[in-house]
Amino acid sequence: MREPIVYMLPKMIKTNKFNELLSQSIEDEGWDVKHFSKKDLRNIRKNDVLHFHWPSFYYKGNNAFSTFIKSILFILMIVYVRLKGAKLFWTVHNIWPHNSGRTWHDYWMRTFLVRNCTKLIVMGKPLIRSVCETFHVKESLIEVIPHGHYQGVYGRTGQNIRELFNIPANDYVFAFFGQVSPYKGVDDLIKAFNHLDWPDAHLLIAGKKAADYDLEAIIGQSDRIHTYFNFIQDGEYSDYFEAIDSMILPYKNIATSGSAILALSYGKPVVAPRIGLMEEYLPENCAVLYDPADQSGLEEAMKQIRAKDDEFREGKGFQSMLEKLEWSGIAKRTISLYAI
Repeated sequence: MREPIVYMLPKMIKTNKFNELLSQSIEDEGWDVKHFSKKDLRNIRKNDVLHFHWPSFYYKGNNAFSTFIKSILFILMIVYVRLKGAKLFWTVHNIWPHNSGRTWHDYWMRTFLVRNCTKLIVMGKPLIRSVCETFHVKESLIEVIPHGHYQGVYGRTGQNIRELFNIPANDYVFAFFGQVSPYKGVDDLIKAFNHLDWPDAHLLIAGKKAADYDLEAIIGQSDRIHTYFNFIQDGEYSDYFEAIDSMILPYKNIATSGSAILALSYGKPVVAPRIGLMEEYLPENCAVLYDPADQSGLEEAMKQIRAKDDEFREGKGFQSMLEKLEWSGIAKRTISLYAI
């Protein structure tokens, strides 16, 4: 009888290294990890693992008809693999899809998945209660396994990003990297930055922008706000982080932030609201957190993070936090769940 196979859904994703790093770390422990495709269904055996991450990829289509068909196939797939004796796991990166929020369709599809999972994985204790209340499950179904770090993952091109955007070498640079969407509060960030009115400070925003997210009016003619509304390529991340002083993540709704962990991995302090898992991943020696209900909270936090620049540059808090996010330990804890 062969050893169990782990089918990741998905094993790799273009815009996020998390799945690739998790899969690699599990493979390093001697397990076989594959990207799941429909043709694998005929090979599923007892104790094989299907590990979901963003389940809406598999039950949502481009229109109502395709969503209906994909949803039926998703349900049939889960029933089939359960009958074959496979184990299902879901890492709950977000309780609801960012682009649609909660809908009844998402609720029923995700509840069906949850009811068939051996375990749910969350990346911090604050999410346990939310998951329990949303899907009406017991805490015993949920395990906490942290999000791994990105230290040493990305290469560099050697491009001088400050020169590219005409930013003086000694000026202070606030930054936002990642998908530029309304729920990430980039409009609030621009407004807060404009209120600061520091002639030697700049704001660099880089990432793919949602098509219906209009920021031009609030950016105006500022020569200190710099935008690159495209995906940052893997080989460019180190260049971009080398150019900045702090990462500002004014999310309006978030559970886990890979961007925050990416910033920690590069030793860059973070400003973020006190929501989701931010407090768990961003201690005070790595970040400044603010109350999202405070209208001046973001602006004040940006002032504080610059004032503490020398303290953050010492870097003691970053390495301590990254040691807790080593992939080898995360792989071992994940494998222990697969063996249940």
